[in-house]
Amino acid sequence: MRALMNRFGLAHVPFSKEVAPEDLFEIESQSDAIARLKAAVESKASAVLVGEPGVGKTCVLRGLERALNPARSRVTYLHHANVSPRDFYRQLSMVLGLEPKAHPSAMFRQIQAHIEDLADEQKIHPVLLLDESQLMPIGMLEQLHILLNFRMDSRAFLSVILVGLPELRERLGRNLLGSLSTRLPVRIHLEPLGVEAVAGYLRHRMTVAGSATEVFSEDAVLSIREATGGVLRKVDVLAQHCLEVVCKGKGSLVDGSIVQDAVRLCAEALR
Repeated sequence: MRALMNRFGLAHVPFSKEVAPEDLFEIESQSDAIARLKAAVESKASAVLVGEPGVGKTCVLRGLERALNPARSRVTYLHHANVSPRDFYRQLSMVLGLEPKAHPSAMFRQIQAHIEDLADEQKIHPVLLLDESQLMPIGMLEQLHILLNFRMDSRAFLSVILVGLPELRERLGRNLLGSLSTRLPVRIHLEPLGVEAVAGYLRHRMTVAGSATEVFSEDAVLSIREATGGVLRKVDVLAQHCLEVVCKGKGSLVDGSIVQDAVRLCAEALR
């Protein structure tokens, strides 16, 4: 890894998952998703965010948290989706700083009272992000519309954002979940990156890492987009392998032939 850093004059690994919030690349589709989710939260509505694995849903959630005013909104994130209502309320109680009660009904009442207190006394609107929501049991999804019901459904004290794979939309379309579906008016489908966005992303990540030169050629960008389908997570994997392949030679430019060599090295990860 040291050889790679020296070859390109890098201060840190360019395609790591560990990216500072201020160093995230601004992608138009993600910026639009953040803006729509922010508008939903500010109007005290709930929403659904779906997309294939690795397209940047987590980046959108991080961007949303940064975009919201912390004096007016409190974001809570849960990703253990495949749980019973009892375990769900237990997890939610703990992340809200509450002592879990013995029974689900008691935890439910405690959580709702806490959320109402945040709204009435502290003027703070809670936002609950539920990742991997396509894995949530039907029984748990049915609980969500009850959790969103405050004071005979006359007040909106909580915004819930369900995040998951595209099959989540199909689950919400079932008649059994009609009551929940109507409480989720904002629907966002995050698409993979196009060629121009991939080029900008590669350039941005290299620059942030310390590179002062153009590293990925035009044909390399086209090959990377084709091999990854524009899925960010796969772009990171392939781009990192491309840099490692280059380091085995004497050059410092990633071209189409380098990409093809790298694809053979990480083919399984790109499936």
